[in-house]
Amino acid sequence: MNTRLIRVGNSQGIVLPKKLLQQYHLAGEVDLQPTPEGLLIKPVAKPRRQGWDERFQHAIAQGQTPEGELLEGFSEEAFEETEWQW
Repeated sequence: MNTRLIRVGNSQGIVLPKKLLQQYHLAGEVDLQPTPEGLLIKPVAKPRRQGWDERFQHAIAQGQTPEGELLEGFSEEAFEETEWQW
């Protein structure tokens, strides 16, 4: 595929077709790596669950306990009476 460089202020850029952007999951921030063959453009891999630990610590400091909310309505007795088959 051939394309042209276009002027963007004092820099230059390229326009990538929407189909390529979707196919290679390119959006927002990208990683550019020079290679002997040219320039490699890759999506930036953001760590999953980034910031979760800080949010959990903040919630716990505020007195919120996710375990209590998740297990609300469950007890060993209720489970044994309704779910367990003897």
